[in-house]
Amino acid sequence: MSLGVILFIVSILTVVMIHEAGHLIAAKAFGFKATKFFVGFGPPLWSFKKGETEYGIAAIPAGGFVKIVGMNPYEEVPEEDQPRSYPNKPAWQRAIVLVAGSATHWLVAFVILVITTMTIGFPTNEGTNEVALVEQEVDGAIAPAAEAGLRQGDVIVEINGSETNDWEDTRAAIRASAPGETLELTVLRGDERLQLDARLGSATFSKEGELLEYLPPGHDGPVRTPPPGAETVGFLGVQPEPEFETKGIGGAIVDSGKRVGEITVLSVKGIGQVFTMVFGGELWDALQGDGEREVDEGPLGLVGAGRIAGESVQKGQFLNFVGLIVGFTIFVGLMNLLPLPPLDGGHLAVLAWEKVTGRAVDVRKLIPVAAAVIGFFVILFIAVLYLDLARPVKVPF
Repeated sequence: MSLGVILFIVSILTVVMIHEAGHLIAAKAFGFKATKFFVGFGPPLWSFKKGETEYGIAAIPAGGFVKIVGMNPYEEVPEEDQPRSYPNKPAWQRAIVLVAGSATHWLVAFVILVITTMTIGFPTNEGTNEVALVEQEVDGAIAPAAEAGLRQGDVIVEINGSETNDWEDTRAAIRASAPGETLELTVLRGDERLQLDARLGSATFSKEGELLEYLPPGHDGPVRTPPPGAETVGFLGVQPEPEFETKGIGGAIVDSGKRVGEITVLSVKGIGQVFTMVFGGELWDALQGDGEREVDEGPLGLVGAGRIAGESVQKGQFLNFVGLIVGFTIFVGLMNLLPLPPLDGGHLAVLAWEKVTGRAVDVRKLIPVAAAVIGFFVILFIAVLYLDLARPVKVPF
């Protein structure tokens, strides 16, 4: 098991633990009687008791729970515990206890992003002179950069004797050169300074930046008539490492708040896409397919996400790993707020119904609905697990 997968598993279990801690802290703050706090389900593997609450780890690492006296409608509550039981607490306190778990997901995501902004930083949409990728072939022909001997990690410091300070300088020099022209590249490879000659190919790009046609060195020009707005330029075949910017605590807080909002919007859309895939038949089509699948071809499960996390860490793509954890954290927080029993959102819906109608809800009548919801998610989990194993997702980087 790779380091990335281990970090992913630890991260998910930590999010679960913090989620349940949110419920527990809120419950204790309002005087609810909470008798158990467990990460996992099933038989206890390890536990200890402090005060009236038993803390522990259970055998099945598929979530966690806090047992609050009175939340189970079939539970017999002793007379002395009635004032501290869930049904006898004010509705607003019950609502806060229910929301507290999912609220921690946004807090965790925000803290992760603040730390990331202050340490690793985020791309500025500008490139550096360090080569991130050397194209080996383009349309079946060896790319000029590969033929010249450029490698990932090389830093282009001069072109034709002129200093290049950033990717804009490098890109401008390449674009200003005619197809077929030979560029004299000065690159730093570790402590070594090298001179490489690269003969440019010819590339036609649309006005949106899409490569429409490539011709290797020696061809005079485009074979096809370029569409309006297209541009034919010299082509080297490299991609730059992005420039990263870190910020102090103030800027990190502002930027992270914006990113949390953006990821929340994407997660709302993602939940809609999951249900669309299920009820629109896309999941069924994906299950019947063969070979590796694209990220958007069917829902992504824990195994698929773990695989991407492992590849991210292995390749040093730590921002991809952070994005995966943050996105997953917010997505699960939103899912838990869906107004479906037995999710927290289902309990909130019951409270809202009681507030609007002024009548108490017999939660026992919702047991069949809760069972149906659990059954749906269990089937979905099994289907996505099979998909992740039978048709592994292509790592998108």
